[in-house]
Amino acid sequence: MSKEKFEQASENLYGKMDTDGIKGILMYAPFSDEYWKENPKIVICNYEAIGYHDSEKPIMLTYEVFRGWLTNKINSKTSRFTAVFANTLLKMLISSGDNNFSSHDMTKLYGQIDELFSSMKNIMHMNIRPTGAKSNKMEKNNANSIIKKYKNEIKAYIESLDADIFVLSSKDAVNLFNIIFNDSDKPLVYKGNKKINDTIVFSVRHFSRFNYRYMYKKAQEISCIWFHK
Repeated sequence: MSKEKFEQASENLYGKMDTDGIKGILMYAPFSDEYWKENPKIVICNYEAIGYHDSEKPIMLTYEVFRGWLTNKINSKTSRFTAVFANTLLKMLISSGDNNFSSHDMTKLYGQIDELFSSMKNIMHMNIRPTGAKSNKMEKNNANSIIKKYKNEIKAYIESLDADIFVLSSKDAVNLFNIIFNDSDKPLVYKGNKKINDTIVFSVRHFSRFNYRYMYKKAQEISCIWFHK
């Protein structure tokens, strides 16, 4: 895959939703073109974003907007813990899994906004639901409806990212992912992993329910599987 194919898949998804009159569309793309050169290419995918639900026009989540999410009272908890996990995973991948970075060191990252922000630059961050939610209570019916309607376009969009590592946060996101990829024989299992083409998909707990010891071990697991694939 390539950036050009991703842009086409994005246009197919977001253009169709916009033509259908869907409100609150949130558009996601790698924050930097360097994403396409990364090895491994990493996607971190949460369930849904809060807000934007009444926007008439699609809104792009840019790198600068994401920094606002890191400090915003509504979005900061999930966004910061997402970045804490990403930062930890990157440290393990860069050092080939051989480092002295501990789960205790991981706890010190939460307030390091500049470091967290920087660590996300070459990572793809998205939510599996491509529209915003009204509140922090999961809108499962709305999410299921939008996923079922555009599952073919979302599948092509995800595949076009050509990810090596795809991290999916929350049990509900796993349910939506399995709708999109429609694999009833071997569905992705919550807290498990599976390989789809050349992408290894990992399921973790919701980042808002962050447990440092658990997430540290998941980062270890991902890096170990990557190095021994």
